[in-house]
Amino acid sequence: MKIVVGVLVAIPLIGLIGPSLVVSKKSGKRSEAVSHAKQIGAALLEFRNQYGHFPDAATLPLVEKDAKDSGIRLGTKTSNDFFRQLFAAGIIDSERPFSAQTRTCHRPDNRSKGSMLLEKGEVAFAYVVSHSTCPENDVPILIAPLVKGELLSDPRAFDGTAVVFHTDTSVNIVTVRKDGSVAGPNHKDFFDPSQPYWHGIQPKVAWPE
Repeated sequence: MKIVVGVLVAIPLIGLIGPSLVVSKKSGKRSEAVSHAKQIGAALLEFRNQYGHFPDAATLPLVEKDAKDSGIRLGTKTSNDFFRQLFAAGIIDSERPFSAQTRTCHRPDNRSKGSMLLEKGEVAFAYVVSHSTCPENDVPILIAPLVKGELLSDPRAFDGTAVVFHTDTSVNIVTVRKDGSVAGPNHKDFFDPSQPYWHGIQPKVAWPE
């Protein structure tokens, strides 16, 4: 009888513990993404201190000159391309901060030499290229996750939220609706150029490879 009672008591306890473990796991994924966004953000700010603004097509030749024969594959199409400028400039040397636990990103292998640097699937963060020269200090410049080629997020990645790093070093957690649209202030879409943080400039985004 005691055994039966013990089992009957354990069953509802398992039912209570199960959902809490799921919530904890999702929260952990988002917390990691926040930490990584801050690390990338710090590197971007240091890059701006060195080159006058954030990585873009204008800084590319300057970085190439400084990198010399590093073999790093640089470009201006994807967020991987722009983030590689941080390595070429000698500001960061680990691939890990660029990842997050999403369905399209896997753990980087930390082979950061030449063409192996930030390979496809090792970057989770999209990069807002259009505001690389923006003088204001409150614009979003990193966001994860985004569906490739679209201004939509995966609502399942971080339990209906997305992680955004602003150039004032703040990290915001924004709501992702069931249809993948990202909610912004004033009941408008996050990417609506009329949002105050875009300062009237249509955001141009580089997605991860």
